[in-house]
Amino acid sequence: MNEKRKTNMKLSEKGKTNMKLAICFSLLLLCLWPNAAATQTPAGPGDEIQSYTQTGQPMPSFAFTTLDGKQSKIEDLKGKVVLVNFWATWCPPCRVEMPRLEREVWRKYKTSPDFRMVAIAREQTAEEIVPFRHENRYTFPMASDPDRTVFRLFGNGGIPRSYVVGRDGQILFQSVGYTAAEFDKMKKV
Repeated sequence: MNEKRKTNMKLSEKGKTNMKLAICFSLLLLCLWPNAAATQTPAGPGDEIQSYTQTGQPMPSFAFTTLDGKQSKIEDLKGKVVLVNFWATWCPPCRVEMPRLEREVWRKYKTSPDFRMVAIAREQTAEEIVPFRHENRYTFPMASDPDRTVFRLFGNGGIPRSYVVGRDGQILFQSVGYTAAEFDKMKKV
């Protein structure tokens, strides 16, 4: 009988060891998961991501309405530096990039008369964006592009996607996806 009890205890100790290993592995995954989003490839359907615009080309013509009802055409912003960002609430790399857009770009340049910014949510309605915006306390201008009408001018997939447009209407910088290094490059433009 004593022998049987020792065997059960050994299994129990082995089970505890396995449980500890499983917990450690799970904690390791949890620690690494947030960092994975910071280096993710762009989110979007399809294996091949194409861009229809190039640095040095004129910005495609489009109109948008911000969540607060202001209507604009990109041509109306000529003479200013403009940041256009395509994103979605469901996109992990977008969710990593958005706080940096708020802190490091919008708060720094929003009072400049020579700067404008708009973040356009791809495939999402205003009703989907507003709660996300309030929950995260984003204050930069946002617009929705539920049918990809605007996004289609720029590419076939892949977000986040950012464009810096010069005062002359030419694209100075573009990026697809999010990495900290690419974001830092954008800030220097």
